[in-house]
Amino acid sequence: MQPEPTGHLQAMAEAITLTLSEQDQERLDSLASVRKDKAVWEHQRKYEQSKREYLGDDVLKDTGSAVVWWLAKNDDQVHKAVEDLGLLAQLTSAANDTDVPERLLHLLSPPNTEDAEPEEADSLGTADQPLGQTGSTADHFDAFLQGMGLDAGDVRRGILTRQIAEILVTQGRNETAEELLRRFDAPATPFDDDFDRNSTGGDGSGP
Repeated sequence: MQPEPTGHLQAMAEAITLTLSEQDQERLDSLASVRKDKAVWEHQRKYEQSKREYLGDDVLKDTGSAVVWWLAKNDDQVHKAVEDLGLLAQLTSAANDTDVPERLLHLLSPPNTEDAEPEEADSLGTADQPLGQTGSTADHFDAFLQGMGLDAGDVRRGILTRQIAEILVTQGRNETAEELLRRFDAPATPFDDDFDRNSTGGDGSGP
């Protein structure tokens, strides 16, 4: 028994039940589901964050750390680790957004030019054109168009260029798309104007 605020009466209660409306029950169930999903997501996020920190701050901190980690995973393949030193050096440099240290450059595999055909000489570079600087994206696209049999003057070049440019824009390559359009897409001419000129004798004026 407990006295009520005025002290005149004492009262007690037992076997109290609470009944919720259907809408309130649905809200509580929805909140409970959201809380569970959030808890799972938080655990996943912390796991991924921990894994990134482990890889970035420990495993891929530098080439030496990567080699030690690799050997810990494959302690019976020492020769394989030696063969992959160049790959590990590139991987750690990429992870840290830095260049491969000069002392490790000799580990990188040089490009294979022994089996190159004579017609591929331009793609391998010359004395006037260093390796890796074999022309702009537009130059390569021009070679692609010519390889497709679309020579200069072919109206299909402009159509294909616009289609490729639209794809490049969706990939965030706006500058490349603009470069291709400037070089290969002919100035737009309204179709109706072309049709009128062709049908009226070429001066655009009707009878």
